[in-house]
Amino acid sequence: MVFQSYAIWPHMTVFQNAAFPLQEQRPRLSKAVIRKKVRAALALVQLEGLEDRPAPFLSGGQQQRLALARALVKEPKVLLLDEPLSNLDAKLREETRFELRELVKRLGITAVYVTHDQLEALTMSDTVAVMQDGEVVQTASPLDIFLHPVNRFVAAFIGQTNFLSGKVSATGEGEFGTASTGACVLPENAKIGDMVTIVVRPEDIHHCETETDHENVVEGTVGTIVYMGEALDCQVMLGDSQIQLRLHPSSKVEKDQKIRFGMHTRPCRALIGAEQAA
Repeated sequence: MVFQSYAIWPHMTVFQNAAFPLQEQRPRLSKAVIRKKVRAALALVQLEGLEDRPAPFLSGGQQQRLALARALVKEPKVLLLDEPLSNLDAKLREETRFELRELVKRLGITAVYVTHDQLEALTMSDTVAVMQDGEVVQTASPLDIFLHPVNRFVAAFIGQTNFLSGKVSATGEGEFGTASTGACVLPENAKIGDMVTIVVRPEDIHHCETETDHENVVEGTVGTIVYMGEALDCQVMLGDSQIQLRLHPSSKVEKDQKIRFGMHTRPCRALIGAEQAA
């Protein structure tokens, strides 16, 4: 197990921390075997050459790697990681995230990774299990979790999401249909008159200067505009509700400006139930 706080023993060196699980196991291993296994584990996490350094002299990223080496040194079949990157700064967290995924893949270890960070859940996992109130509500691949959330909680937890309330007005062939908010993908059990919540991601909404080939075209008033470097994060008012969309940073939009935006049918997914729309 790799703990959220790392649990690195400050009175020990890097070598002693990593060697501890092997020194405590039964039957006992020889010092030569322990030394070989510890050096191999430290090399895996790029801490070779630091064996004699006191643990408190390590950076946050190095302590995280040492905690991982200590867990790997016994060559476990299953590795549990409890939010191991939460104490790192943003840049180091991003770097370590990819290193950790590559390491687990290379060693062929089954890893259970606990996180509240949606980006970590999507980038680190082959399978994501989303829990709500102590119960697993959806288990699927990261792509399926993102594109096909089973309820409002999952949709809101994984990625930024817009929710639009509506009522089913027509059911077409296959999965497509129409709600009062526009054309969308309906659940299999949807019936005309059902109250639904349309889930649409900000990145699936496009600014339209003129009429376009989008199935759904809406006009609204620009509210808040936040510059985020790679995009403009805009809140657009649609009557009493609002919708969030991301525009290219060079887009010419201003507060209180009327803009038209479009959404294709497939990214607009309906969730059945008034409770989900609340």
